[in-house]
Amino acid sequence: MTWRRPSAQRSNRNRRPIATELVRLTLLPATLVAFAGLVAPGCGESRPEHLSSETARAEADEVLAIGDPLARSVGFGALLERAEPDALENLRAALAAAPLDAGDPEYVSFAMWWAGFDPEAALDWASHGDWQADSWPVLTALFRVWAQNEPERAFAQIWKVEERSRNPAIRGAIAGWQDSGKPGLVEAIQAIPDLVIKQRLSETLAHRLVVMRGASGATAWLEEIENPGFRDILAKRVASAAADQGEGAAIAAWATPFVTSGEDRPSGFPRRIGTRWVLRDPEAAWAWLASLPAGEDRDDGVMETFRDWMSLEPIAATLWIEKAEVEPWLEPAFGVYARRIAQQRPKDALDLVAQFKDPKERNRLTVLIAESWSLRDLEAARAWLDQADVTDDVRQRALARATHRARS
Repeated sequence: MTWRRPSAQRSNRNRRPIATELVRLTLLPATLVAFAGLVAPGCGESRPEHLSSETARAEADEVLAIGDPLARSVGFGALLERAEPDALENLRAALAAAPLDAGDPEYVSFAMWWAGFDPEAALDWASHGDWQADSWPVLTALFRVWAQNEPERAFAQIWKVEERSRNPAIRGAIAGWQDSGKPGLVEAIQAIPDLVIKQRLSETLAHRLVVMRGASGATAWLEEIENPGFRDILAKRVASAAADQGEGAAIAAWATPFVTSGEDRPSGFPRRIGTRWVLRDPEAAWAWLASLPAGEDRDDGVMETFRDWMSLEPIAATLWIEKAEVEPWLEPAFGVYARRIAQQRPKDALDLVAQFKDPKERNRLTVLIAESWSLRDLEAARAWLDQADVTDDVRQRALARATHRARS
């Protein structure tokens, strides 16, 4: 895939290396602890500079008993700012005794504080310790702090986390590495030999790129990647993230030149953009899909976009498809709809498919729907096929299983 358009004028002005740009990206900033010291119960009173291990439990109990959630979380953050590592066990005991739930802010801030000086122990606690600590927000925060201090080491620990908790670990590690200002994140992901794992990490990286730079900034950043295979992996995920985050029009305009036609290998952009854009702006998403060149790429995008829409927003999708005209570009969507209604309304489904211009798809769906109908009601299915404009081969294939079962 070629990413540089022949007519484009490329400039090095204000361009930065990938590693430099990555460190500017931030997501879920760890502001709780920094903010906590500004607003805390009794902040006008004189407090010792550091929290002693002897008074840690009593002070933590007092703060964690505050009923207001914001005041409690801010107060606990202020307490952690004053705490030294030797107060860990008393603070942990206070948390365990407090009426808190999994993933509450106090557990998140405690995990960040602990990870600042002993991330391995904090990870063991989050994985096998207090049940309230076993949550995605806690693990993400823990890995973010760890990676900010020791990015390579934290990155290597992702794969030691249980699979069910791996996604938050990935998010935290990537965010923390970017926060650290240290180079090597892109190279570390690119060097992973397992394609599935590489794609998984690239998904998170692409999401962050779009969040912080927008669709245009993220796609411009892609040109910095020299490896075409890795660039392609990231480009598809940038497209998904941009459409998912409300930049469907911008990313569609960028992706359109890369959409293939005919039987050429699909780019995958129609599918990735359409399935997400349709949830935000169906009219714009369908107008874009209709404008694409005919071929497998567009057909795949139309089919998967409607399939996802029908699954996530069935009422809206049904109302839209029932008002739409059966046109060649939209036949993949009508095929999904026909199969969806075939169980309850087989005749309507077959009548719909009979309008398709594509003979291959028309015959394939006719056989599938009529065969299923014949197994439930052979006479009704045969009656429809006898009057339908179908070939003898289609008619025989549609009735073969039901006829054989009736004879046996």
